[in-house]
Amino acid sequence: MLAGNDGERVLPKMKLRVAIVVLLAVASAFSHASPLGPDGQAGHFHPGKFIWFDLATDDPAGARKFYGAVFGWRFRQTDGGPSSYMIIEHAGGKVGGLFFHARPPRAPVGSRWLSLMAVRDVAKTASEVRQRGGEVVLAPVTVPGRGTHALFRDPQGAVFGVLAAVDGDPPDNAVDDGEVFWLDLFTTDPSRASAFYSGIAGYEVSESDALAGRKRRVLATEGIARAGIVALRPDTFGPGWLPYILVDDVHGTLKRALAAGGKVVVEPRADLLDGNLAVIADPNGGVVGVVDWLPREKAEGPVR
Repeated sequence: MLAGNDGERVLPKMKLRVAIVVLLAVASAFSHASPLGPDGQAGHFHPGKFIWFDLATDDPAGARKFYGAVFGWRFRQTDGGPSSYMIIEHAGGKVGGLFFHARPPRAPVGSRWLSLMAVRDVAKTASEVRQRGGEVVLAPVTVPGRGTHALFRDPQGAVFGVLAAVDGDPPDNAVDDGEVFWLDLFTTDPSRASAFYSGIAGYEVSESDALAGRKRRVLATEGIARAGIVALRPDTFGPGWLPYILVDDVHGTLKRALAAGGKVVVEPRADLLDGNLAVIADPNGGVVGVVDWLPREKAEGPVR
């Protein structure tokens, strides 16, 4: 499990109102995004596990160039799917998807990552979201070869997706370099966020020490930690989910990101996993974390 970062510096500096406008606009494209989903295991489901990640961008060619250079990802056109949608792959299999979406007027960024949580019943989850103070941004949509998905906004404003995958959920195997290893929700109200997500996904919530003097609430299902919740300082940045990619060399990854035109949002620091954690932005503003967990997990690799 990832062990912390400096929350108020992670997300791009923008007003919450602008961030919500961008994500609402992205939702319309998301509803038609992918005819394919994760490499699921038929008949096996892991509600609460984050199983898919979509990058919406107004510069797909630039995104492919950047992420290919930084993480070695490959991009494959889907068979029978929209021409703008591509599957992101690496040596171990699928990472997620990438699709074109025009930048809304006055939007400060042109790329946005969307994280999708596994659920068994999307319509029921939508009802739970409403009852618990969230909002349905994209109503449930069924896509052949993928399953049923929807997009929601939690009570603090963070946008996330859910997916009932037609082929089942990916197994809880060890994570390879280049895959999403962990997610943190940065929010102004961790207590309310914990109650919201445990209510809709059945998470068990515990508290652990994060780094840089922070606490993290850990969301777990089936005895496996799935994600964390970290406090944002009020009036700093808008709440949001941040995925972290597992790498074998954080400093080398940052060099590749800078050479490819990206930015370092959070520099490696001694109090952030001994310098083995950072956050980067692609040239179009899409933000992801990078983490080398192996220094602390030599005996047994991470599981997601």
